[in-house]
Amino acid sequence: MNRLLQRWLEREKPLFPKLRAIPLFRELNRRELQAVVELIEIRKYSTGDVVFERGDPGDGVYVVLKGCVEVIQKDGEDGEKVLLAQSESGSFFGETALLEGVPRTAAAVAIEDTRLALFPRDALHQLAEQRPHLGVKIAIQLARIVAERLRQTNHSLQVARDELAAKQKEDGEDES
Repeated sequence: MNRLLQRWLEREKPLFPKLRAIPLFRELNRRELQAVVELIEIRKYSTGDVVFERGDPGDGVYVVLKGCVEVIQKDGEDGEKVLLAQSESGSFFGETALLEGVPRTAAAVAIEDTRLALFPRDALHQLAEQRPHLGVKIAIQLARIVAERLRQTNHSLQVARDELAAKQKEDGEDES
């Protein structure tokens, strides 16, 4: 490893605990995590800066190293913002972009000065080609994360359906 890269890795060691704390990279050993760090892009945003807009290409997963990002959708014609998620230091967002490069379905905006680590989709493909075992480990973790979020969404939908049914039943009894 060249000296410049070695110095950069020494300076970026604080990335290791942040990356290891998120489920996507939790199962990686130090050498594997170092391979990931070499492919990560660090990006800085000021309060109000747009990380990505709805419709932008899905370029990868973002890890919040410092600060906070809101993932939002604009609802209806009046453009009212609907908060989908808030990602703070140590969390991540945009992970489905690792699976497919389809356009983003929401926007992400820094709500304070923020530092993000982008793990690009191309980097996962590169790892899968050059280090298949590492690519598979990350892909398996990604599948687990997406499955868990789908379970949570299904649960939330069921709760909303139950509440709606109870409200409709209550309204029907009030009319009698």
